[in-house]
Amino acid sequence: MKKIIQFLPYSHHIHTWGLEKIAQTISDGLNKESQFSCLNIASDIRRWHAEPLEDFKTDTLFIPSFDLVYNFPIPKFWTKAFWSTIQRIKEYKPDSIQTHTRFFVQSMLGWIIAKWLWCKWVHIEHGSGFVTGYPWYIKICARLFDRTIGLWIFRQCDTIVTISQSHRAFIKKFTTKEPIVIYNPIDYIPKARIKNTIPHIGFVWSLLARKGVDTLIKALKKIEHTKRTCTIVGDGAEKKWLEALVNQLKLDDRIRFVWADDRANWLHRFDIFVNPSYQEWLPTTVVEALIAGCVVVATDVWGTREISDWEDLILIQSWSIAMLSKKLAGILKNSIKSASIMKKFLPTLALSQYTALYKEIIHWK
Repeated sequence: MKKIIQFLPYSHHIHTWGLEKIAQTISDGLNKESQFSCLNIASDIRRWHAEPLEDFKTDTLFIPSFDLVYNFPIPKFWTKAFWSTIQRIKEYKPDSIQTHTRFFVQSMLGWIIAKWLWCKWVHIEHGSGFVTGYPWYIKICARLFDRTIGLWIFRQCDTIVTISQSHRAFIKKFTTKEPIVIYNPIDYIPKARIKNTIPHIGFVWSLLARKGVDTLIKALKKIEHTKRTCTIVGDGAEKKWLEALVNQLKLDDRIRFVWADDRANWLHRFDIFVNPSYQEWLPTTVVEALIAGCVVVATDVWGTREISDWEDLILIQSWSIAMLSKKLAGILKNSIKSASIMKKFLPTLALSQYTALYKEIIHWK
């Protein structure tokens, strides 16, 4: 049996969406294969355990951490608990290390462990480009990071996996290596759709600046005489400001904010799903919303256009309030889902690709 250790910024029990959800699906799938055993190493800013948790499908070890800035965990290297986990990693004797996204310190930690234990290093890059939608000082720091550590990560890892053709083109600017494209495995099973008498518009994700939720709110103001409701599901640094914007535009009766840690309870309620991001990787919510039967209006950023070629995915320019309001005003019913969506993002397809990858890079006796 070949052993794989996967380094994550957070564990799936803290971040139930996004990168951590995808990583959990990958590790769960590998653990179902008799040839592999996968152990997750996750930063936890609230608690830590030196032993694997029994309530996880995939064993997970936690390391004590703190958020330097929002959504950027830093391990507490100086603590006894941290070094206890490192010892457990050594005892596990991995054949390969798997890391996610160049921005996180956990990717650097994965590289150190891979070199220390003389094992292969597979890096999965979810990032789609240079950071946008943040304060200028964060963007400058991120750009410097990309030109130094980010470049170094791409060149030092044994194999680079990227999640779309657009991402592959971005990574090729930094390295002569050939990235392998494996689309994110989506194990979402939609609930029965709810029929609405008034069209229901929805957004589900973190309320961060780069998500462009303010564009959605301003677009809804331009079509305020059209009958519709909107639910914004999520939490984040921009939530209070967005709530104030809704109040300022006098849309309190049409737009509501809801916190939920499971978007599966919401997508089937929407007739129209909007993803107005300024920067994206390959948005899982767009895939899931299409599977749930929503008409999706999304900004044409990076890998989004690779999700569907059908009319159920309507692409618009980022930042365009006028274009978004025009598209929303013209959508009255759901479209037919594309059958290609389910095939491209099937967990079984991604698992077979990761299995083939590890069989190729790990020496098998």
